[in-house]
Amino acid sequence: MKRKIYAVAAVFVASLFLTACGSKEYLKDIKAEKYVTLGNYMGLEASANMMEVTDDYVEGYISSNFLEPKAETVSVTGRPVQEGDIANIDFVGYQDGVAFEGGTGTGFDLTIGSGQFIDGFEEGLIGAEIGEQVSLNLTFPDPYTNPDLAGQPVVFEVTVNSISEKQYPELTDELVQQLSEEGYNVGQCQTAEELNDWVYNLFYQSALSTYENEIETTMASAIMNDSTFQDPPKELVDRYTQSIENNVSTRAASYGMTLAQYMLYQGMDEDAYRAAFEEEGTQMAKRYIMYQAIADNEGLNPTEEEVSEEISSIMTVYGYASEEELKENMDEESIKEDMMRKKVVAFLKENGNVQGTPPAAE
Repeated sequence: MKRKIYAVAAVFVASLFLTACGSKEYLKDIKAEKYVTLGNYMGLEASANMMEVTDDYVEGYISSNFLEPKAETVSVTGRPVQEGDIANIDFVGYQDGVAFEGGTGTGFDLTIGSGQFIDGFEEGLIGAEIGEQVSLNLTFPDPYTNPDLAGQPVVFEVTVNSISEKQYPELTDELVQQLSEEGYNVGQCQTAEELNDWVYNLFYQSALSTYENEIETTMASAIMNDSTFQDPPKELVDRYTQSIENNVSTRAASYGMTLAQYMLYQGMDEDAYRAAFEEEGTQMAKRYIMYQAIADNEGLNPTEEEVSEEISSIMTVYGYASEEELKENMDEESIKEDMMRKKVVAFLKENGNVQGTPPAAE
């Protein structure tokens, strides 16, 4: 079995740290100009194409998140297995003619096209009739969670016991209200039209974020390539590196994996991924030091009033009862640093040449 998982881009994740006297863990603890000699940061060019949000994206999201849980499974007869069917199967996997551990199952419901099994398994069942036995000559991916099977040829003997399919309900105002009452996250929508608009906006905001990140990355890379850096403080690098590790660990857990398992799936052993995390943490430290130097030059550091307003906004969005509760879960200094970053990026765009302005949301 497999899941197609792609390594996430390293992003800054706020984490709580104690700052000892003399520490250089935060930007506030250093003089940015000591660690970077800035190159040009005015009049930068950047362009990006924003992903179009199509009806297919919206319909697919609604179907998988709201209609599928309400779908009824019905038996199918008189035809072979098709893409999207649920095939109930018995299977045995053989390596060199011997059944291998973990390769046997009986009465297993497999959705064809789900990507739950290795490449070729599900595709090989398309066209099989109920009661038919199919031999599948396949090869395990390399790397694989079980190293004994990684890259190895195997044969699966599969019997199709039955076929069923899901019948989805129609999206109606009544269904949306029912979903809301049952605790589904429908964004306070009460009608099918409102739900379609709400889902569209989710995709639009995601596409906009990707577009903005691409513009920022282009501008930041240009400045960094034109600047000269001293080695950033180890404490600062360590904080960013730990944040990256925390973020990837969270992603791994969402797939039911440990960090080591997740990174092995990306083809990296512990030495390799820790070196990669540290390199990314170093680059992140340099970028934030560069932002801080620009902020110092241009007077772009957030004011206490702006920080207070941001904290109030975060409390509202995430439902914190008090600032004390928020600060138990979020790092105030990291909030300030990200506010500074946003002000600098806005300044760079205002004083640069940005092509490909994204369309307004519908």
